[in-house]
Amino acid sequence: MNDPKREPTETLGERLRRLRKEQGLSQQSISGPGLTTAHISRIEAGLRRPSVRAIRALAKKLDVTPEYLETGTQLGPRGDLELRIADAELELRIGTRPEATAENLQSLISEARALGDPLITARAVAALGVALSATSSYAQAIPLLEEAIASRTITPALRPDVYLALARAHSAAGHLAESISVLETSLDFVREHATEHVGAYMRFAVHLSYALTDAGRFEEARVVLQKAMEEHGDDVDRRAQVSNYWTLARIAAMSGETPAALEHMRRAIALLEADEDSLALAKAEGAYGQILVLDGRFEEARGPLDSCVSTLERAGRSDDLGLFVTDQAICAAELGDVDEAERLANKALGLLEQSPREQGGAIGALAVTRAIKKDATGAEPLFARAVDLLEKDSQFEEAGRFCRAWASLLGDQGRREEAAGLAARADGLEKRVRPRTLRPSS
Repeated sequence: MNDPKREPTETLGERLRRLRKEQGLSQQSISGPGLTTAHISRIEAGLRRPSVRAIRALAKKLDVTPEYLETGTQLGPRGDLELRIADAELELRIGTRPEATAENLQSLISEARALGDPLITARAVAALGVALSATSSYAQAIPLLEEAIASRTITPALRPDVYLALARAHSAAGHLAESISVLETSLDFVREHATEHVGAYMRFAVHLSYALTDAGRFEEARVVLQKAMEEHGDDVDRRAQVSNYWTLARIAAMSGETPAALEHMRRAIALLEADEDSLALAKAEGAYGQILVLDGRFEEARGPLDSCVSTLERAGRSDDLGLFVTDQAICAAELGDVDEAERLANKALGLLEQSPREQGGAIGALAVTRAIKKDATGAEPLFARAVDLLEKDSQFEEAGRFCRAWASLLGDQGRREEAAGLAARADGLEKRVRPRTLRPSS
């Protein structure tokens, strides 16, 4: 007698339909010689049993193994390998040692390639790419993540984390156009093929809004978020509300509306405190501190920044840590705490080793400490490097602030003409003011 509580087993036809739809494919797109759309329709309906040849052809089209398509499981050594990869994926989500997980995944990828299993290889490659992105190894992560998403089994609806990691890696590497393209394509895919995945849709919308803001496309950024809220506002959960407040805070900061930005961040933090999500709360506190730094309120910024960094370090999380430590260094430098500023700036530079475009703030903090010590020889090249990096990264307000500190140093040395030139450069930078990037909450 059948147990009524037992979940029904997925048939081959049901599995074929599920895999096809998950990858956004039509019956026509997986048809071929001797395998018509009518034939595929009958297989999916359970009216026809496919031949071994048909199973192999369909499996190839769907980028899965024939065993999986036929039985729903991986047989022999494939099953063991799939289990170990699943363990590594879980470790990435809840563990605290992404570097160790990355090493493990390297060997798992070698095993998957040796087996010639495209499905498992794609999963392992995707997991390694996500792990490397989490450790800020963006140059290594990008080709792996691109290889993973080339497999139709890694879709934006099923694995939004993979696509978000690729977009983040491109952005950190200075490839902002590529980052925007990944996010736009992912958002379009979810909208067209997986409307039930509201969480993925909202995550892509929020991150795309951030990327467009980084590119100076402010109105497009607002439109993306407004459209997402119009389409799915009634289905938004607490984490999505946090992301929306976070984005609104960023847009307000971008417009110079510091009180409104801080209020939005307070609301985001209140939601996270109620949700007891310590890592997201830490990043929200860090973003709150960033807004205070942008407003020149360095003493007030130290508390939330210290709390953020402490929590991320206890959790063993390196993502964004370098940026928050940079803010700590800037606060220390601006408040005249020279030794602490030097220590924090050097720490930030170490954390941002794989992201040289984001080192400008830390280098600027070091330059300020040299200036306080009256070490013009040591300070000048650091100021020059910091201002150049920040200007290239469109962080104009910080570039202008360090440019003025550089001008003050030269003025103190009696080099008035050079100081006047730097002051004029600072004026030009500050007219192009756009706030430093505040990272998305997830």
